[in-house]
Order: sequence, then C-alpha cells, then structure tokens
Amino acid sequence: MTKRLVVTSFTLLILAITLLLSLSLSAMSSNVPDQSIAASAAAATNKATDTTTATTAPAPSIKALSSWTNQRGSTLTIDSIDSNGMLSGTYINRAAGFGCQNIAYPVTGWVYGTAITFTTIWQNVQESCNSITAWTGFYYNGEISSLWQLVKNGSTDPAQIMQGQDSFTQTQL
Repeated sequence: MTKRLVVTSFTLLILAITLLLSLSLSAMSSNVPDQSIAASAAAATNKATDTTTATTAPAPSIKALSSWTNQRGSTLTIDSIDSNGMLSGTYINRAAGFGCQNIAYPVTGWVYGTAITFTTIWQNVQESCNSITAWTGFYYNGEISSLWQLVKNGSTDPAQIMQGQDSFTQTQL
C-alpha cells in the first residue's frame, strides 16, 4: 500500500510541475509577460507555505453545462460545478481498443481555476469494465489537456496501471 501511495503522490507532483512549466513556457514563447502566471505561481507558493489562512477557490474557467470531446472521440459532459469547484457529469468512452463503449458513465471531480481532475468508475447497470480512470489536467486556450491513469480491480503492481494523454475541445455550451 505504501508503494502505491508513493507512486500516486509522485505522479501528482510531476503533474503539478508539468502544469507550471507548460504555463511558463507558453508565456515565454509569446514574448509577452504574463502577470497572471506569475501571480498564480506566487499564490500557489503562498498557499503551500501558509496553512493558517483560509482562501476561497478561484472562479473556474471551465463552465458547467458543457461538453468536451477528446482526440479518440470520447465525450466528457459537465453537468454541474458547485461553489467549491466540485463537478459532476458523465463520460462516454469511444476509444478504440477499450470496452464500455457508447454508454454514459458517471463522473465526479474538481475544478480549481484552470486546473481540473475527474474520475469515473466503469460500472453501471448496462456494463462493467471492472476499472477506474482518473484524469488530471488544465484548461488553456480553449482546450483541456490531461494525463490519465486506468487501473483494473485486482491489480497488484504499479506497472499494471495504464497511462495516457487526452486533449479535449469544447463541443457544446
């Protein structure tokens, strides 16, 4: 169990570093100083070091009542995002080579400013693929870029966790 926790914590740390580097590189490549990236990085640093001050979540840049399609044709529909950033919706898988196709599965997750994470359990009354997938990523330039991990029930080694990358574009408001 400790080995899995370390692997998951390391993966989340890598995702956070990748997000910050990606945003910084994008700002540098545009040759225009981006004060919001610097402010976001400063705010994140302050939050990480100051645990005594409660803050409210930034306004989400991803909106409820929206649908997003990835490069494999799968669709994420966000039905609601509450005032704390908790999201709910559905995910329809259309990725070639995977089961549980063309059926809406429930999604839960979080939106925090431009950051997003969501998860689905591939089980409902119609079909079960005996697995869970989690996506973590960010919204930038009208696209959600994410990394995902899929784990099957009964896995016993981190090498059995499938990984990939998805880019979602908005298809409906």
